[in-house]
Amino acid sequence: MKKFDVLIVGGGPGGYRSAQLLAQQGKKAALFEKKKLGGSCLHVGCIPTKLLQSAAVRFHTLAKEGKAWGIEADNVRFNFQTLVDRTSKTISILEKGIQSSLSSAKVEVIQGEAEVVHSQLVKCGGEEYQGDHLILAAGSRPKSIPPFPIGGKIVTSDELLSQPRLPQSLLIVGAGVIGLEFACLYAQLGVRVRMGDVLPGILMNMDEELGQVLLNSVRKLGVEVELGSSEVKPRDEELILVAVGRSPNSDKAGIPNLGLKTQGGKIETNDFLETSVKKVYAVGDLTGKYPYAHTAYEHARIVTGHILKGDSAEKMDDSKIPHVVFTTPEIAAVGLTEAEAKAKFKSVKVAKNNFAANSKGRILGEIQGWSKMVSDGDSGKILGVHLVGPEATDLIGEACVWLSQGMTTQSLGKVLHPHPTLSEIFENHE
Repeated sequence: MKKFDVLIVGGGPGGYRSAQLLAQQGKKAALFEKKKLGGSCLHVGCIPTKLLQSAAVRFHTLAKEGKAWGIEADNVRFNFQTLVDRTSKTISILEKGIQSSLSSAKVEVIQGEAEVVHSQLVKCGGEEYQGDHLILAAGSRPKSIPPFPIGGKIVTSDELLSQPRLPQSLLIVGAGVIGLEFACLYAQLGVRVRMGDVLPGILMNMDEELGQVLLNSVRKLGVEVELGSSEVKPRDEELILVAVGRSPNSDKAGIPNLGLKTQGGKIETNDFLETSVKKVYAVGDLTGKYPYAHTAYEHARIVTGHILKGDSAEKMDDSKIPHVVFTTPEIAAVGLTEAEAKAKFKSVKVAKNNFAANSKGRILGEIQGWSKMVSDGDSGKILGVHLVGPEATDLIGEACVWLSQGMTTQSLGKVLHPHPTLSEIFENHE
């Protein structure tokens, strides 16, 4: 039996980051992964979808707006196979980077399907591994619903990216973040897209104005959107994408053997991501909280701190997690929405700047959208920032710093942004 300080089940963002951080602090870590390092994010999620989105935006801009930029090219076509090859190469490079970082940190990576026997024992490949701490990072999988059994022309986001060519038409069942991102990118590549959802709106957990701007934009791209339907029915679409969310893999890898407290498959954790069983942690999608890779990264940091320092370590703060949606236009937010702030504070100030008045926005021809800053009307403390427009998913990083440092609109007013840049959208919010 091999002994370690920490056993980690799952080699996605939460798993490999936990292993790396702990090993760097002198802990002996074993990381179990049954497929490839990087998890869904690298292989079927964040990386391939954002690469496809980047290609779609470039193609759509050239095909529709090329002449306005002095670019005259007839019969612009999109070669899907070229992009497939580029995606495979990019994934391979990033996967090798993860392998290298784990090797440098002296993490023992064990390839195979792990089975958790109890809180200090994991079996894999006929071997037994003992550890003082256990981190569960088994991720999630796409949900399916009875009217749309997966198979044939009905796919989830996992299978959609492995299609040999672009479909002529696509029905997207579900108007959540995944559905919206695919709707935008496929529409920009010339696919006829229809999207339906039983909910009455989109992005309902974000600022309501963001959803309305995006909905208008999606329809301008030619996507037929049906909201609030009793059911979504196929027509003659060549392919059907079921995008109704993801389910935590809390029923896999022997995790049920631990008898953890769960709610709807989501593993319950405390402020340190520790489960109902002492020294057993759950990170990333298993917790059902904000399904982003950067959420898993932050979970890994918090768990590492708790293993090293105990209850004196930093606690998880969900309010600091940025939300990003890679649509056209992009959407990003961090902190409280306007409605949430007004429910918690007596005085709330809301200030907006439009990209139409931003010099770089005009240069790029990207004038749709705005920034909205929500602050405490008494102290000036920044409570939330919401963006819709060009490069919003990159710009929100600056706002994350403000919230983590407890900055005020007055202190932000002293920050000088270069001109002409999109970052000037944050000027004059006092």
